[in-house]
Amino acid sequence: MVAPTTQSVSSFALERPSLRRRRRENPVVRPVTPLFYYGRENRLAGYVCDRSVEPLLEIARPLLLVGRSGVGKTALALHLAQRIGIDTVWDSLTAETEPLATGDTPTAGVTSKVLSARVLYQPAIDFAREFASSIDSKDMPRMRARLDDAVVWVIDDLHAIADKAPAQAELAARLEARDAAGRITIVTCRRLPSEIRGLRPALVSRTLPGLTVTLHPPEGETRAAILRELVLSHLPESDPDSWRLLDGGLQSCVTVRELEAAVKQISLWCRMNESPICPEAIESAVGKINEKEEISIKSITTGVARQLGVKSSEMRSGTRRQNIVRARSLAMYLSRQLTDSSLTQIGDAFGGRDHSTVLHAIRKIESAFDEDAGLRRAADAVTERLTA
Repeated sequence: MVAPTTQSVSSFALERPSLRRRRRENPVVRPVTPLFYYGRENRLAGYVCDRSVEPLLEIARPLLLVGRSGVGKTALALHLAQRIGIDTVWDSLTAETEPLATGDTPTAGVTSKVLSARVLYQPAIDFAREFASSIDSKDMPRMRARLDDAVVWVIDDLHAIADKAPAQAELAARLEARDAAGRITIVTCRRLPSEIRGLRPALVSRTLPGLTVTLHPPEGETRAAILRELVLSHLPESDPDSWRLLDGGLQSCVTVRELEAAVKQISLWCRMNESPICPEAIESAVGKINEKEEISIKSITTGVARQLGVKSSEMRSGTRRQNIVRARSLAMYLSRQLTDSSLTQIGDAFGGRDHSTVLHAIRKIESAFDEDAGLRRAADAVTERLTA
């Protein structure tokens, strides 16, 4: 399958390894849908996951998945861990046995049994706790051997240990050891590690040299496809107008998890009121999901100014310096995405510009996202702070 270059939607089935978890540890959150849907907003993720894993073994040390909570980082990390683990383990098994006959493949029983011991999933905060416990019990060699020997190691939510310097130093050492041994490590984080205050330079430098994939909330046809599947799963008696009405009422930056929450809210409302799905139920769900502290154009302007290192006052002035125009246009785009303000109201907030100027700036920013990864990351960082 070729990654799409238009608004068409593609998908692939999410695979998942068998994971041995300690009894006291929380279960790994399951994906919202059995398929991962992607359009142009996540085409790099789709390309990486829908191809042979062999190139990843060379360049993805580590593989870093970046995105806000709810966009599917953990699901994709485990999907890739399963695929990489199967290929790596089976290669090591067959290297010591007779060659396979044409068409032979590893049996599910063998791969499941081996992978359950060789794919390690660990939230970063659990790693920090294990590190502290191993120091207290003087059991560091065993912990290091377990981490270094795993075929694939998934470290989830790296940002959670931003205030734990000793654990960061140990993690940086483990990443270096695994890279030297040719082992694959998959790391997830809400933002680039270099943008997380509190992460030490040694750890940041070990997470960035590999392959970085940024995940975004679903847009357009992708979001409609996900909503359609969720509605059919939780509300099988509903008609197509139901998910279309829900799609139109939700904000543009809603994540997959929030889409699932909206559908479940409708299902709960219908059961409580002993009613079929109706506009009132949908309005209730939309209100719950969109019920966040109101974001103002002023707060967006301040956030963009801080992110891009300019002054808010300059963004409202008539200056045409390129860095100010870029920041002003991004703030206009986010004001349109995150508020109910009209183009005229947005223009008034930026020095009395007319609606056509605002529309031109918004379209220019949208087209720039494909070519300017830094600008897209800045937009995501500001959105995450404002919507958290």
